[in-house]
Amino acid sequence: MRVEHRYIKQGLYTPPGATCLLIGTFPSVLVREAFGRLRPTDVDFFYGSIDNNFWKDLGIIYNRSFSFNRSTEAIKERMKLLDDLKLAMSDAIFACETTGSAMDTALQNIEPNIYIIDVLDNNPAIDTLFFTSSSGKVNAETLTLRVLKEADRASKMKITQKSGPRMRSFLFTEKSGKQRPIKSITLYSPSPLAEQWGSLTPEKRREQYRQYLPKLNHLHT
Repeated sequence: MRVEHRYIKQGLYTPPGATCLLIGTFPSVLVREAFGRLRPTDVDFFYGSIDNNFWKDLGIIYNRSFSFNRSTEAIKERMKLLDDLKLAMSDAIFACETTGSAMDTALQNIEPNIYIIDVLDNNPAIDTLFFTSSSGKVNAETLTLRVLKEADRASKMKITQKSGPRMRSFLFTEKSGKQRPIKSITLYSPSPLAEQWGSLTPEKRREQYRQYLPKLNHLHT
């Protein structure tokens, strides 16, 4: 079955004055929705699966409480933190085919999210990209950078730090022709599978997020 990224189609989510953009692969909740397997605790938003650690980690890091249900309020709670952090959110895949599994490795006939270019064009203050996956053939880092390079929007790309986390720098060419520097940081995946496959612990992942994700202005706490 072909599944489209409904959040991207809705223009989600870029807060006013965004300075960073966090990019994953594809929401498992949209796969569950397409196959009629949604749970009451799945939130209708990025990283909405109750199994995913992303919002649990951010709740601890930023001292926020998040609801885990199908309510509009649960979405607004997450948007409020993104607004305060000036952190935009998207995914590298706009549509894909799957037989029901939401694992990245099960996604086929990938249609990349070319609309990321529009987000960068329309939000000139964004100077940092965060990726939450980099392993396997289907990952946010590879897909996004490929979209930018194939559109001739990224040049002079280089790795500035190989690991812990991996960082890159490049020049993004806006639609006006103006260029601006952007850096990318590849974070640990918040997927529970990332913990099963390696030595990653929740504490190690949260420490990395705490170090590299935007700081929360005390006026918003």
